[in-house]
Order: sequence, then C-alpha cells, then structure tokens
Amino acid sequence: MIIRTHLALLIPLLLGAGAALLRAGPEASSADPAPLRGGRVGWARLSTPDAIWRRHAESDPVLSTFIRTQTSLNIDPTWYEARIAHLDELCAYPLLFTNSIDKITHPAHRANLAEYLRRGGFLVVDACINRDLTPNPDAFYEAHLAAFKTILPTCEIRRLAEDHPIYGNFFPMSERPPHAYHGGQYNPAWAKHGLYVVTVENTPVALISLGGMQCAWTFGKPDTRDASQALRMLTNIYVYAMTR
Repeated sequence: MIIRTHLALLIPLLLGAGAALLRAGPEASSADPAPLRGGRVGWARLSTPDAIWRRHAESDPVLSTFIRTQTSLNIDPTWYEARIAHLDELCAYPLLFTNSIDKITHPAHRANLAEYLRRGGFLVVDACINRDLTPNPDAFYEAHLAAFKTILPTCEIRRLAEDHPIYGNFFPMSERPPHAYHGGQYNPAWAKHGLYVVTVENTPVALISLGGMQCAWTFGKPDTRDASQALRMLTNIYVYAMTR
C-alpha cells in the first residue's frame, strides 16, 4: 500500500520537526534547526475548565492502540493530559483532542491555545452525543464557531466536502463522516453535520466533529461497525493533521 510506505518514512520526520517547532516558540533561532528524527509519537487530551473534559478518557488507549497496530506509527498507547494553563504541556504534543472548547473563557487560557495552534499544533474537537450533555448539535456548532473566532479572530471555518482527501488518505471511509447516535438511533439533527476545518491563512489548525466518534469507540468493541468507522476516521484525521 503506497500511502502506508510513505507514512512510515514521512510522518516520523514531520513529527520530529513539528514537535521541535512547537516547543521552540517565536524566540527560537532558525540558524540552529533541530535535527529531524523519528521516535515515539502521540496525542493528548486537552484539560479545560469544562466539567466533562475527561469524559471517556479511560478509552483513549483504544484509539492509540488501533493506530499503533494498524499503521506504521510508533504511537504511545498511554493517554496523557495537557493542561490548558500550561503552554509547555500543550506544545509537547502535535495533536490535542477535546470534547469542547466553549468553556475556555480565561484570557490566558485562550492565549495559550492560540499560541499552540500558531506554533503548528492541531486540535480535534469531537462532540459527545449524549443528549444530557449535548442536547442541541446546532447550538454546539454555533458555540464552537464563536469560540474559535474569539481565540483566533482571523480564522475561517468551513465544512469539508465529502470527496475531501481526509476520507481516504489512509482508510477509505464509507461514511463521510461517520456518526455515532445516542442509543444507536439515527438522528437527522446530528447526521446533517459533517467535519468542519478551522484554517488560519489557509493552513488547517483544527477540526470540529459532531460525530461523537469517541462515544463510538468507547461503547463498542473495535471490530463493531460504529467503533471501526470512528477509529478509522480518527486515524485519517491524525494523518491529515501530521501531513497538512
């Protein structure tokens, strides 16, 4: 498989460079670049003031293990927390995952997230599909449009087309994007939402998902349809984030 071969060679180099850029900050000297090297890579869950920030965190290793076993990435299977109040913790990871950012209201916390994204980090926001926590997907979407516009005033947000390469850059996706539904029951209010990319000067820095993908892999075994689609989609998102 051509993409697998390319990933095995390309992604460790990209991640080595990306991690160095994230940690370096604006004061780093371009005359002394960090060497490109492979190594163990990973992602972390963003710790925010939202009371449910670590919801289903115990299932995070399911995704890491899936990526580790189904791709050539030497991804760390342990789940990590990156606290929004500590920029150095954010910048230790090329990708951060969260179920919401609309509760991030402290100016310093917003500044940290903006700086992380400016340095080359990538954020994935995936809504929880529990109706008690996210009763209205449209309201969730609007809240996150506002949040990103506050954190990154010059950003643009658009829906990815169903033929976007993210749906086939590693795993070919039959659902574009996949959705988990509360109680497993199809809901058009959720199904109408796709994946939304956040860009700054045409560079993707974040994705907003209303697919409840983590809910799918948390409550389903990896080989069940919903869980498998969710894990495959998140793998594609990881590849997209590392090669954008």
